[in-house]
Amino acid sequence: MKGVVRSLPLLQARGIDTEVWCWTADESLPARIDKLPRIGDVRILGSHIFAWLVALRAWWRFQIRRLPRPDVIYTVAWYHKACDLCHVHFSQFDWERRQRQLGTHSLRDLVERVANYLALLRARAFLRDTTAKKLVCVSESVAEDMRVANPRLPVEVLPNSYDPNRFHPGVRDQFRAETRNQLGYDDTHRVFIFVSTGHYRRKGFFLAVEALKRLRDRFPQSHLLVVGGRPDRLAALQTELGQKHDWITFTGMVPDVERYFAAADAFLFPSYSEAFALVEVEAAACSLPLFLTPHHGAEMILEDRINGRLIEFDPAKIAEVLTEFLDGRWQSKQHTLKHAIDSETYAARFADLITQAA
Repeated sequence: MKGVVRSLPLLQARGIDTEVWCWTADESLPARIDKLPRIGDVRILGSHIFAWLVALRAWWRFQIRRLPRPDVIYTVAWYHKACDLCHVHFSQFDWERRQRQLGTHSLRDLVERVANYLALLRARAFLRDTTAKKLVCVSESVAEDMRVANPRLPVEVLPNSYDPNRFHPGVRDQFRAETRNQLGYDDTHRVFIFVSTGHYRRKGFFLAVEALKRLRDRFPQSHLLVVGGRPDRLAALQTELGQKHDWITFTGMVPDVERYFAAADAFLFPSYSEAFALVEVEAAACSLPLFLTPHHGAEMILEDRINGRLIEFDPAKIAEVLTEFLDGRWQSKQHTLKHAIDSETYAARFADLITQAA
């Protein structure tokens, strides 16, 4: 959504009038904001409630009041079947496969499975009944899932983007020393950064912790920097981890993640299921070596043994690869972003898609 929001000024410049249906939005956006009613705490079932509200708003506006239909209706996350373009930011099909492999071991796991199952039902109903002329997917892996789900729907890949004014190799010179000092790291510490606002099991947080535990016998200077997360969830994580882990630093939510990328030596993200994680793009833009599992979207950014390493879903094997990095047997050879694009390129391509759908 960051890429879409950053595209709004270009849409306006091209004479495209935009109306946004949402719960919350920056009032300065160059668009008309139509806020739908928010009902209670919708953290778990929020997307389903929002989809119902979108359907009701569309029914009221286009069926009851008979207002003219916009030239282009664009939706994300299966919210509105009667659209022209649907942007697919996540594959419930992939996460369902991964959930079966991981199993259900707690109430939280069960809630995640139920939530994804409901989303999967909505995705299947959308793909069966939609009027969309095209699906826009953030990665080749997600696009392939959509082609399997509905071979008749045209699919185009629009990779996730990054803001080059914030994320670039120069941030290391700008912020590294200051941020490391604030975090208590000295020159001997080797810092792996993990970034997430939640969904820690899906994103492989516990794999990262176990891998670092194995490393620390030989490399006690290894640290894990965990950026993002709500205070209550982070407190629960620390309780779940049990014993004291003074080599793990939790920052909570931050407005300037680029400073923390600058403080790190590598990006560790052993996620089980993604679409094309924005944090991978931003870390690569800051020239951090990437250590990624073969999840959806990794194929769009990782060039194995060039800008990072492909790792397995196994803490011992992850530790082996990280050891090669720490003892100098492998070093990143080139700063490359592969298929990721900057925000200006993204805006132009997104505006072209809107224009073509009209």
